[in-house]
Amino acid sequence: MTIIYIHGVNVRSPEHGVELQKPFLRWLGAKVSEPNAAQYEPVYWGDLASDFRWKLASRPRTALLGQGGTAGFESLGQLREAGTGAFEPAPAVDDGPVLGGPAVAGGASVTPPLSSVPTDKRADFLADFYLAVRTRARRSQQPAGYVDPIADEPRAAGLAAAAADVAARWDAIVAQEQSEDARAQALLAAVDNELAGDALVGMGGWSDWTEWAGEVLRRAAALPGDALSTVAAELRPTINAFVANFVGDVFSYLDRREQGGQPGEIPRRVLAALKRAHQRKQQTGEKIVVLTHSMGGQLLYDAVTYFARQDPALAGLEIDHWFSCGSQVSLFAELGLFKGQPDLRAPDQLSRPAAVRGWTNYYDGNDLFGFVMAPVFKGVVDRDYSTGYGLAFAHTGYLARPSFFQELATRL
Repeated sequence: MTIIYIHGVNVRSPEHGVELQKPFLRWLGAKVSEPNAAQYEPVYWGDLASDFRWKLASRPRTALLGQGGTAGFESLGQLREAGTGAFEPAPAVDDGPVLGGPAVAGGASVTPPLSSVPTDKRADFLADFYLAVRTRARRSQQPAGYVDPIADEPRAAGLAAAAADVAARWDAIVAQEQSEDARAQALLAAVDNELAGDALVGMGGWSDWTEWAGEVLRRAAALPGDALSTVAAELRPTINAFVANFVGDVFSYLDRREQGGQPGEIPRRVLAALKRAHQRKQQTGEKIVVLTHSMGGQLLYDAVTYFARQDPALAGLEIDHWFSCGSQVSLFAELGLFKGQPDLRAPDQLSRPAAVRGWTNYYDGNDLFGFVMAPVFKGVVDRDYSTGYGLAFAHTGYLARPSFFQELATRL
């Protein structure tokens, strides 16, 4: 099997795709008879995306308040959105449960033990907890601007696999520590070591940034609801930096996707990965699976419906399954932005690309940049996947969670 990954907006390092090989091969590689035979093709185009000449100095520094979704999240996710200031004293809890713990009489606030996290939720919890603490610590040093470790820390792309590895050792790790804060820090240190090996990177090593672990955990406990379902943060980060990067990357692609009647550099990179996978399939019969995130979906759609049809080397191309997440393919189609797009409107629908045998699209109701496909395209299945995050963070949340990669494997 060949797995092709095409990233979305705001990615500026090829290492992002390289690190994602770990969760892809961990979960999807198991679907082939010989896991080592799985081939992985990350397509990087971030170096050709938007370049702001004044480094987004035009962006106002006002905060957007009240973002996020409704109750019913499945993780610590919203703690990634903790604000730039110091935490205020935690409000009392009048009812529960929180982190699976009981309500506390008289409104007293306690932190339920980590042992209350269900075993089957530990991997997702660790991924969410890591991102929450990492984001909170970075905000203490970078008060302004958009912080998203999944997008701008390449090594964090391997978080799902790292969290799953540490979840398997959870009991042994926490058994060595005497306090809840120490247990929380030890778990985060183990995840960080999985991501970075023995190298202490980031903000002076794990002992510095993981000191926020206990504070974040107590903040979760101080709010009503299950921290594996409804954790809210008291302040929200600015989102307009994310929007600016998103719009900038879209405009850059549209402006450069074709040059002199030939594919531009970004489509050429997608076509090159497809050619390698197509050649392997012709030689060995290996299936082709593509996962696109965000803008990556538009790149694949243009490639298979327009550019590939003009390339003899891709004659007979057949993608066995396309997984899209946080995608805007249907939005682009609604605006008629694809090359060679048929002039159709509702109630008619566009067909699934002829080169794609199956298409599953994942969206999160809290992801403002993720759209459903079925109203616009025939032959696609939309699946609601809750990342547990709100607004901008929901957009990259899919790739951080072990359960998402397990879902992909299940669908295959």
